[in-house]
Amino acid sequence: MFKKTLLYGGLVVIIYILFVFLFKTQKIIFPVFMISAFIVSMYMSYKSVLTLFIPLLIIWIIHLFLPDSKLNNIIIYIIFTPITFLLGYYLRSKSYLFKISYSIILILIGIYGFINFWFFLENFNARKIKNAPKTELLSNNGLMRIDTIQNKVIVLDFWTTGCGKCFQKFPDFEKLYYKYQNNSNVLLYAVNIPVRRDTVGHAKKRIEKYNYNFPVLYSDSDTIPKQLGFDKYPHMVILKNGRVRFNGYLNLNEKNVFFYDIGNEIEKLIAE
Repeated sequence: MFKKTLLYGGLVVIIYILFVFLFKTQKIIFPVFMISAFIVSMYMSYKSVLTLFIPLLIIWIIHLFLPDSKLNNIIIYIIFTPITFLLGYYLRSKSYLFKISYSIILILIGIYGFINFWFFLENFNARKIKNAPKTELLSNNGLMRIDTIQNKVIVLDFWTTGCGKCFQKFPDFEKLYYKYQNNSNVLLYAVNIPVRRDTVGHAKKRIEKYNYNFPVLYSDSDTIPKQLGFDKYPHMVILKNGRVRFNGYLNLNEKNVFFYDIGNEIEKLIAE
């Protein structure tokens, strides 16, 4: 049994790695891999099915405790790896309706599950209200004390020069800026946090070449992220009357995300 587990389970791990290499995104990797496993399990004995998924499941569980793991991916795989393999075994003599229905579920999880679960985990305590730390930032006109501004909804989009995703999202942040440009109740800023050996001059040079119109502020340290408890970028914080009203990551333009929309969050705070 042990040798069979190493052989069959090792083959499954190799196939999964191959799918990752071929398809890149979990939208495709997950349904293709799981549907393949579902079909294969229909033609194997119960013990053989166990030997197929146990090594991969152990790997996912180990990854659960590793730093910088994508928890949404890991949790979904931990749940659906055994379910998929075992359902393949148990449904082999059942109606094709059950088999097709479960395959559709796997496809939907690939398209909608990973991204929505990621937003849920990232924003688990995001709406917890607390007093804002001292938020003094450098603008083109000098220092600004953001946390003392009253009666405004203030959206801070934190970024670093080494964050590729931050730059990918800037065009959407620009659209959001234009949407609220003439609304005196809303202020939007992209806030640079320096990384190692970074300077304000370097950050300005990086962002100014794109000619965005949204205002950019600069911090001389990572004190604010530490006080707010985040170290991943991009990250969004919304302030109102010196209090943190949102501290997480809001959806700017993800079509398959059903909640945590930044426009809804802003409108809700404007209406208070």
